[in-house]
Amino acid sequence: MITRMSQWRVLIEENIGGADRREWRISDIYEVKGEREEARAIAHELAMSHSPKHPALPQERAVYRINEDTWLTMVIGVRTRYHYRVTVAERIFRG
Repeated sequence: MITRMSQWRVLIEENIGGADRREWRISDIYEVKGEREEARAIAHELAMSHSPKHPALPQERAVYRINEDTWLTMVIGVRTRYHYRVTVAERIFRG
């Protein structure tokens, strides 16, 4: 049986792993009880405050809104900089 649904989520994508083997993948999925506007508010807050694993000693943060549903955050450490993306997504299918 195919179940069709519309449920809002907030996805965080970032580099996972050590210096010798990093991969870009979804690190967190937040379920949203409300509608799209609530998901956008949560995503904005996560773009501003999420603490990624890297860099270990963050010094600065720059947040860019790509569109109404996507933010890119650069976290600058002592020696390196990393970025993560926060996206509002609508789950429309679960099979």
